[in-house]
Amino acid sequence: MHIFPVYPNTSGSHVSQRRINKLKEPVVQILTQRADTIRKAFEKLATRYAKKPVLKLHIDDAVAKVRNARVTCASDSLHGESDGYRMWIPAAKMNDTYLLGVMLHEALHYVATFDGKDICAKDEHYVMRLLGDDC
Repeated sequence: MHIFPVYPNTSGSHVSQRRINKLKEPVVQILTQRADTIRKAFEKLATRYAKKPVLKLHIDDAVAKVRNARVTCASDSLHGESDGYRMWIPAAKMNDTYLLGVMLHEALHYVATFDGKDICAKDEHYVMRLLGDDC
């Protein structure tokens, strides 16, 4: 069920917009080609609810968010930020594998709704762990 890469123990260089742009297409491919796996992970989350919610997956929105990814110098953390439309990746030192994982992680925030409502970050992170992230 894993879609996240295995992270090597190297730091890499500072993130730049050029490096983000280079990884946009591989992240989009993971999202589109592994949409069924992503859906299954959210379905597993749904089994934890007392009443099974109606799941809707918004892969197109996640793809748009990846395409709108931008580097930010406002944070030195290794964690990105996202909303429903874009993501910001810090200009911290990270290798390309880790950068791809951060972009994939941010793309998966808000990718699914239960009964038309956003899923809380704690539950989203549960799904990401099912998918192989160590968030």
